[in-house]
Amino acid sequence: MRLLRSLALGAMLAAIPLALTLGCDRKSGAEAETKDLVKKVTEAEKAESQAQGVAKAQSEAMAKAGVQPGASVQLSEAQRSLLETRVKAEKDNGVAALLQEILDRDKQIGELNAKVAKLRADLPKPQVAGEKDNHFAMAVRYLKGRGLGEDKAKEVAARANLMEELQPGWQVYHQYVDGTYLTTVTQGKATVSPSEYVRTQRAALVRDKEDTMLIAHGLADEVESLVAQRVKVQEEVDALRSEKTTLMSQVNELSTLSQTQKSKLNSMHYLVGRRKQLEEDGVIVVPVFAKDRMGPKAVAAKFDKDLALDGPNPEVTIKAADLGLKTLSKVSVIPGSLEKDRHYAVVISEDRTSARVRILDAERLRNDRVVFAVTD
Repeated sequence: MRLLRSLALGAMLAAIPLALTLGCDRKSGAEAETKDLVKKVTEAEKAESQAQGVAKAQSEAMAKAGVQPGASVQLSEAQRSLLETRVKAEKDNGVAALLQEILDRDKQIGELNAKVAKLRADLPKPQVAGEKDNHFAMAVRYLKGRGLGEDKAKEVAARANLMEELQPGWQVYHQYVDGTYLTTVTQGKATVSPSEYVRTQRAALVRDKEDTMLIAHGLADEVESLVAQRVKVQEEVDALRSEKTTLMSQVNELSTLSQTQKSKLNSMHYLVGRRKQLEEDGVIVVPVFAKDRMGPKAVAAKFDKDLALDGPNPEVTIKAADLGLKTLSKVSVIPGSLEKDRHYAVVISEDRTSARVRILDAERLRNDRVVFAVTD
């Protein structure tokens, strides 16, 4: 699966800059609209980067010249007038040149800021990816906001070759015009860009392949005759060709929404444990005067149990014996923002050896993480 995910992401970035993808009801004009959105986003990102670089240089020059900046590095009218007077009166050519450089760069900053504002005005406002966000869910929410029904939104989003994973801070652009859905992902305030992330994934794939080839060569050295070696190499070549064909077929199928993905989106992801142990592990935080909340260690990998919410009366059964307890006295549901008898109900058996947590508001808990903290 890691191989498929890396190949899919790599192919996407190689074919379309900035991880752009599309899903449309019609093919006419889609390619032109795709290139137009990519071009606008690229120009805006480039202009913004230039403006930040010039602003940094301006800040350093102003500090060197003893000029105190205001709320931004751009000069006020009073500062500009004062610097122009100082340039004319300054006898030191070096200082005069520095002051003139600040004046010239201030004009450049104004032009770049105006350019960035104009470019951003022509673009849809991006959404910033959070820790729990995924590209498909964000696409479906956007399309539903544009008036598409649930099924139609999922159908259109499923046709787009979306990013397999999103990193917190990435900016996700969406556009839906005349039946054509466009989306592109940029770095935003994240520490790694989408293209860098994909390159890292592909590099890991290459390393795995090289390790496999080294093992293959080691086995080949044990072959007693050159003829046997040649046969083996030919067999490996044939196997690689067959694998390539299979992988290409699988990559083409990635654009179709899988049943597993559907199930994940319509399930609650939960974790059951002893309350004290969960607190010690940093999975939950138990404040003195506030409701329990998720802790810093409540990462997605720990929520390995899923409860399907698309059926009638979904519920979770918790057994004391599964936690190494004889009985249980209380089941706390975290985060504390979930309300008992509104979002869920807890029923403890008469012998206190088990408890059932019934889900009352499936929509509230759909594709969300929940911790059940048990007290004995």
